[in-house]
Amino acid sequence: MNQETEFGYKLRQVLNHGTEHFDGDIAKRLHAARQEALAHQHSAVRGVQLAGISHIFADAVLGHTRAILAALALFAGASGSYLWHQFEQAAENEEVDSALLADDLPPAAYLDHGFRAWLERSSQSSQ
Repeated sequence: MNQETEFGYKLRQVLNHGTEHFDGDIAKRLHAARQEALAHQHSAVRGVQLAGISHIFADAVLGHTRAILAALALFAGASGSYLWHQFEQAAENEEVDSALLADDLPPAAYLDHGFRAWLERSSQSSQ
């Protein structure tokens, strides 16, 4: 046993030994005071336990919040990258379309498969 517990037991024995000589009214008041003190002790212990539980809960919520924020940041980065790539692709298509519309090619040239292959090769070589 630790020293504090031993001291508590010895103090309780001394106090109990002294209460044997009290009259009934004093013993009842002391008993009521002891019960009230024990009630306060139990409520204080309960408060500490609830504070400990709320601290654990707060840590768990904070951990989940961090994970959620990390996931949102990852999603925002991936979405931004995808949109940026789409805008670049649209700009490249715009350049090709503008070049084709500015040329004086006959409409049959656009239907030629060789012309389409040449366009794909030229767009790949410009990258």
